[in-house]
Amino acid sequence: MTHPPSSAATAVAVPRSKPLRLYHILVLVLLWNSGFKGARVVSTLYALELGAQPFDTGLLLSTYGLFPLLLAVYAGRVSDAYGARAPLLGGVIVSACGVVLPFFWPTYAGLFAGAALSSAGFIFVQISMQALTGSLASGHERTQNINSYALVVSLADLLGPVAAGFLIDHTGHVRAYLWLGLFNVVAVVGVLWLLSRFPHARRAADTVRRRMIDLFQIPDLRRIMLASAVVMTGLDLFQLYMPLYGHSVGLSASAIGMTLGAYAAAGFVTRALIPVLIKRCTEQAIMMYSLVLAAAAFVAIPFFVNAYVLGAICFVLGLGMGVGQPLAVILTYNFSPPGRAGEALGLRIAINNSMHVVAPSTFGAIGSLVGLGPVFWVTAAFLVLGAHYSAPRKAA
Repeated sequence: MTHPPSSAATAVAVPRSKPLRLYHILVLVLLWNSGFKGARVVSTLYALELGAQPFDTGLLLSTYGLFPLLLAVYAGRVSDAYGARAPLLGGVIVSACGVVLPFFWPTYAGLFAGAALSSAGFIFVQISMQALTGSLASGHERTQNINSYALVVSLADLLGPVAAGFLIDHTGHVRAYLWLGLFNVVAVVGVLWLLSRFPHARRAADTVRRRMIDLFQIPDLRRIMLASAVVMTGLDLFQLYMPLYGHSVGLSASAIGMTLGAYAAAGFVTRALIPVLIKRCTEQAIMMYSLVLAAAAFVAIPFFVNAYVLGAICFVLGLGMGVGQPLAVILTYNFSPPGRAGEALGLRIAINNSMHVVAPSTFGAIGSLVGLGPVFWVTAAFLVLGAHYSAPRKAA
């Protein structure tokens, strides 16, 4: 008696794909995020060289939030329904094109076009990466994986701005885009190499169309999303106004990059301690205390002009702000209904990016009218309100 030849043939013809590992995702995130974050810093400083005012640079930073605002929920639904392969590959390619575009089109319009293109690709990559990271494990191991993801994002937040500052000083603003684009090109090659290891696409029929508002009506999910928006507003305003303030007091591009790097380094330290902090306090309490600390740092910034002192203040600010994003991602994934994690993550990002669009331009107008100092103080007040909202509530 012989075995059916089809069984053996199938075993040979369809070899088992190697599994996707967490470190694969983390390396890609580091490369892609470093190039994107570095290009944002270059665009802010290059806009100033082209004669932009605070309101103009606020509009530029708002552009980075426009397409993520419009596309976040859609990108999440695509990830839920069809898997990560297509949105991830398309996203890294589009993002890379946006990062290098100002090198070929070094004008103010080119900065806006590059911001729009790179951020449109960014949102598809971000949601796909977060959903993949969450899907690799469950329970405590999932928390560890998402925290590792956040640590790598912090490392990219450090590497990108520092690299941008040194590249500007040594190669100029325009050539800096080309060098930063190499990070993204390597990320594209990495995605192509790992493409077969990403989860297979699911059939669209497996995903039931639901209303987005249903997610926001889940109380725990709503609180996490709004607290996350407060954190992202503070981060946006820091990334916009710290370079502007440093430029106004005569700091070099390298010094500005180092102050931004000090913030990112502190975020890395804080996120490494998240597992310990969660054992001692509730997530809501950690969020509240961190926002109060960040508010205090924002109040202090306008009183100093020394690069080392500002670096120390930015480090304290990073200690306060660094914990918010990973906690928000972890809790959003955990509170989302089955099969809708990508959509929930997309909704959180859409809310964040509504603040990306509104806050920089609004505060940019304030900065043009009354100067940079009051902007830092108003931001601090906004963070205090967020801390109040995040404070633990007693059960009724």
